[in-house]
Amino acid sequence: MDSSPADSFGPRWGASPDAPAVPTPDENGMVSIGITLDVPEPFATTLREARLRFGDERGESVPTHITLVPPMEIPVESTPGVRGHVRAVANETSPFVIQLRGTGTFLPTSPVVFIAVSRGISECQTLSERLRHGVLNQALAYPYHPHVTIAQELPEEALEQAYQEAAQFTARFMVHGFGVYFHDEGGRWQLFDRVPFGP
Repeated sequence: MDSSPADSFGPRWGASPDAPAVPTPDENGMVSIGITLDVPEPFATTLREARLRFGDERGESVPTHITLVPPMEIPVESTPGVRGHVRAVANETSPFVIQLRGTGTFLPTSPVVFIAVSRGISECQTLSERLRHGVLNQALAYPYHPHVTIAQELPEEALEQAYQEAAQFTARFMVHGFGVYFHDEGGRWQLFDRVPFGP
């Protein structure tokens, strides 16, 4: 699998998302939220289609992304504060380059194959650390490692296929802001906000 190494610009940040102003809480007043760097087109579609081809149905409902804050539950009334915190971090961040190159895996610890981040690692780590404060503070199950998942919880043969077929993948693009998503009961990711970098 290969793609053009030429620069590709990210989504148009600041556009009003097609989503409710506040996520609908569950019966306990909680919402599940996550924060990402979204992979732009045409790379997003290339990797989503590959994920589906490998047999991972999450490609239908999960956008192609680099996770900064993994999905977590927060009280719905804290959403405005979270939004303010995310915007404050974004205001102090400048756009930067992400380079994706080749594959990696978390096996045997976790059945995941991913596209590796080869440039922009330290920026992702810094942003993840800065975002995970206050209500977004969480103890990670594993040390933070930026990546783009292309196969998860599949049979060993499918994971090996993903690892081999995507080994030559490369992409380079600028990231211009955060994607803030909430997750419905079916596990689908719904865009809540796009937060541009810079004041």
